Amino acid sequence: MRNQIEAIVQTLTGSPSFVYGTQTELNTLADDATFPCVFMYPLQPIDLSPQVNGSVDNTFTIYLEFLFKTDFGQYTADNETYITQALQLANQFIVKASTYREGEGRYFRIKAGNKAKCVPVYNKFDVNTTGIGLTITLATMYFDVF
Repeated sequence: MRNQIEAIVQTLTGSPSFVYGTQTELNTLADDATFPCVFMYPLQPIDLSPQVNGSVDNTFTIYLEFLFKTDFGQYTADNETYITQALQLANQFIVKASTYREGEGRYFRIKAGNKAKCVPVYNKFDVNTTGIGLTITLATMYFDVF
């Protein structure tokens, strides 16, 4: 899953870098990251739904932060342009995730009507970053029959 998310991130405008890890790991990795950067936290709940045809659908909730490096001492109002830019990246990510292909077909299914939630993120990590946090649920299109 992480590899597919990273592949999508690499196609976003500006080619943001990608970092994966826990909160503590990300704080350390942010020191050497190139910005803008997308930070992916470990997968949230993974829902397994057995289907009548013997397959199992997997649904993942992911949390990503689209962050830009900011200067120390800036006020929140000074960082609003970064929030707007990060929101544009998040929108691009959602569109590209819904059309991402691996092999013969689409990898993810994003159901119409499912809401992705974004929250502004200010002064995150020791390097001081600002952007948005995106929580979205992705369903994989592939399945296994046992």
